[in-house]
Amino acid sequence: MKRHYSRPYSRFPDPGELNKRVLFYTRQDEPIGGSGIQAANQDEHTVWGKLIPVSDTLRLHSFQINKTITHKIIVRYRQSLYSSDQAVINGVVYLIRGVTDIHSAGRFLSFSCEEMSSQPERGNDFG
Repeated sequence: MKRHYSRPYSRFPDPGELNKRVLFYTRQDEPIGGSGIQAANQDEHTVWGKLIPVSDTLRLHSFQINKTITHKIIVRYRQSLYSSDQAVINGVVYLIRGVTDIHSAGRFLSFSCEEMSSQPERGNDFG
């Protein structure tokens, strides 16, 4: 087996590394009643992915641009995922800050994300 010495999110994942169920969606707030809002998720897609915590160095550099990056999510390439702005893995919500086609090969996407919170009210278990 060939060793990979590069960063884990800059290479193509090996088979079996995409071992987390990831729900991608676009959040759309809708008004309810007189002064409330309700989140209505649109364009939901559930795919297999890989969750990678980022290094402290990358996290510190992301503070400088006011877009905190805490994790990377790697999935197989799907054009429909580009419009997603949130992802859920094991009930944890990740706000998508950016997406990159790894090596511009059209095989895998890397999402730069910020961990937001747990999502206990959702009944689905993605993990």
